[in-house]
Amino acid sequence: MVDRIGPSGPEPTFLSAETILRHPLFDDAVSLLIDGLARLHGDDRRLVRGLFEYDRAVTFMLAICIAMNEREDDPATWLTVASLDDGAAQLDIGTPRRVRRLVEDMRADGYLLDAGAAGDRRRHRLRPSERMLAIDREWVAVFHEPLALLAPGEPRYRAAVARDPAYHRDYRRVALSTLEVARRTVSQHPAVDSFLHQASGARVLTTLMQATRGAAGGWSPPGFFTLAAERNAATRVHVRNMLRAAARAGYVEISDDARVRPTQHLRADFAGWAADSLSSTDLASALSAMA
Repeated sequence: MVDRIGPSGPEPTFLSAETILRHPLFDDAVSLLIDGLARLHGDDRRLVRGLFEYDRAVTFMLAICIAMNEREDDPATWLTVASLDDGAAQLDIGTPRRVRRLVEDMRADGYLLDAGAAGDRRRHRLRPSERMLAIDREWVAVFHEPLALLAPGEPRYRAAVARDPAYHRDYRRVALSTLEVARRTVSQHPAVDSFLHQASGARVLTTLMQATRGAAGGWSPPGFFTLAAERNAATRVHVRNMLRAAARAGYVEISDDARVRPTQHLRADFAGWAADSLSSTDLASALSAMA
């Protein structure tokens, strides 16, 4: 499919969500995405709790995208708290106070470092640490691995899966122009969105999809609240409350022995979200090849 970015922008060729949904290996690609997200960041509690909540994850990625687009001779392009505030406002991901708190958290965790700004102490230039970039390369790889299954001959996908720093830099440089597409993808899938905006929510959701894949009757094993809490740096109470809210919304069913089953509504919404997410990933990938 050919899509246009902006009224007079380039016309990259990329995989539409409809094309991805029709691909004979789509179910296998979704399984790869589920498994990748379910294991992303391993058992690092701070990463799982911090980067599997929508506002934090997007602010993290936005910081990297801004840094990749910096020009030394143009301070307006530098990564600062102010530029993050501006980007967050455009993406509707939080108030300036919230963004500044997230920045302080990323500083405390060693992800954002003070870069300074010679001759102007009023500006507080930031830069992503190597650890922050490595974490983001893992995220990028997870969303490219299913694309590599669907189109194994595409070298860009292989570069992403290999965590190639040069490809990562090019991808994040153009991804700044597609973050709005990613935001719309989330808002258009309310069942998935209800999980993504909670701490560890995306990991709990993918753990559920993983635990019920191919299961008899579509049910998880008994005691899913405890299983999901142990795997996803969350308390059992938090998982239970999240899933009970999802049950009230019609997204899951819960049995007396704490087995959980995604409803058909959630399964369909997840499939649509996966297709849209892979399509927006391919859009940024295609744009990176044109830059």
